[in-house]
Amino acid sequence: MNKHILILTFFLLVIINIHAQNTEPETETKFKHSIGAGAGFTTGYGLSYRYIPGKFGGQINFAPYHNKETDRYSIGLTFIYQLIESKITTLYLYQGNHYYYTSEIMDVPDPSPIKGNDPISYKKRVTESYVNNGLGIGIEFIIAKRIGLNLMAGYAFYDNFKQVNFTGEAGLYFKF
Repeated sequence: MNKHILILTFFLLVIINIHAQNTEPETETKFKHSIGAGAGFTTGYGLSYRYIPGKFGGQINFAPYHNKETDRYSIGLTFIYQLIESKITTLYLYQGNHYYYTSEIMDVPDPSPIKGNDPISYKKRVTESYVNNGLGIGIEFIIAKRIGLNLMAGYAFYDNFKQVNFTGEAGLYFKF
């Protein structure tokens, strides 16, 4: 009798174990790091790095440019909060901060030209910098196992909080 109970208990444990393995959700490798290219009015543009270890994460975009006459820098820092995550899409909120700086040597017309002569111009360094700040919703589409396409839209404060308007952002990332 003890032998039958032992065999029956063994089979029950095997069946329970098989059933438990079949009902567990599939676990996929979640990639925390991403590198790629991003472009947006409030996230900045250029090379991009993302780190999303859980619900909260961040993104940095950076694009330097320098030659004899021009200096241009785009630096973006974005905060991300994931709302819904599935195998092929992730829905998230984002808050973007973009600092833009440009300094160029330009031909500027003389404000008081001599009458009868051709307009005179001179070279002058013109510098501009501003901050754009935005808030919106984004979606990431997993287009291959390690490739994600991100599209974002929301509202933004442009040119040091002087204007409010819609914004759009995009990014393409390799996940690791």
